[in-house]
Amino acid sequence: MLRNIFNHIADYKTIHPIRFWVFTIGIIVLIALSAYLIKKVFKRYRRRALIDQSTSSEMVEVKKEEATNFLKNYKVLLGIVIGQLLVIIVLIALLFTYNSPSAERMENPSISSSKYLFGIDVSHYQGRINWVEMRTSHHPIEYVFIRATMGIDGKDLLFSENWANAKHNNYIRGAYHYYRPNENSTQQFENYAKSVDLIQGDFIPILDIEKESKFGRENLRTGVLNWLKLAEEKYGVKPMVYTGLNFYKYILKGHIDDYPLWIAAYSGKHHVKDVDWHFHQFTEKVIVKGIKTSVDGNDFIGSREDLGNLLIK
Repeated sequence: MLRNIFNHIADYKTIHPIRFWVFTIGIIVLIALSAYLIKKVFKRYRRRALIDQSTSSEMVEVKKEEATNFLKNYKVLLGIVIGQLLVIIVLIALLFTYNSPSAERMENPSISSSKYLFGIDVSHYQGRINWVEMRTSHHPIEYVFIRATMGIDGKDLLFSENWANAKHNNYIRGAYHYYRPNENSTQQFENYAKSVDLIQGDFIPILDIEKESKFGRENLRTGVLNWLKLAEEKYGVKPMVYTGLNFYKYILKGHIDDYPLWIAAYSGKHHVKDVDWHFHQFTEKVIVKGIKTSVDGNDFIGSREDLGNLLIK
């Protein structure tokens, strides 16, 4: 149970880093202010106890002054704490409502009008998708990548539903595994293999690797290559690797050259001109009918015939 909670938080931190850190910093500030307020209250009552031991008129005046100052400070601090509480409540509301319906948001089909074959990728962070409505989208969606598993035991909450609906609605579908770099690569693959049954017309298996390992880069590369080897043995095809542009350049380049590459870079095609990519995740701001959040947009560099070479035969 605790592991699942930790993994969910880790996933959220990866996908929504800004929201995660704003929320975390807000909690820390609230705790710090609360501790300060408790300390002030303690000091006030300690002083009061000392003052009560004297009956002199001078000490009575000191007592009154102390009480007045404390009341002023208390009101200010209370206001700050209440303000922090409101901020935290708003942040919590954002955490649970970022999947709010997008029916009133206008689609942005211009973002996907290009010479490339376009598709999107989704996970349970998009909430439940209205696939019938999605079929009416003005985006030329040819394929959908769907998160299946994470680490040695994580499973996307909506994978089975999304996987079945993508097929039912005639999208080319792909299932990817989010690689946790500090966990055993063989167990991670076993988690994926138990959850993903690829059939003719599906994309080859996909490994999503984005984070460095506390055990070092060589260990990370060994684990990644082990996952890819096990996938090739089970499914009979070379898997595809998803990663960010800098992660690829500085960590994976030269080690995964035999595998199709899905690269993430949001700053334009000129930044990936020297990369031998098959898919380019070029934005995270696609608005699609039937999906409650913005989603990632992807381009495929080849023709439909070329795309077929990346499918299970």
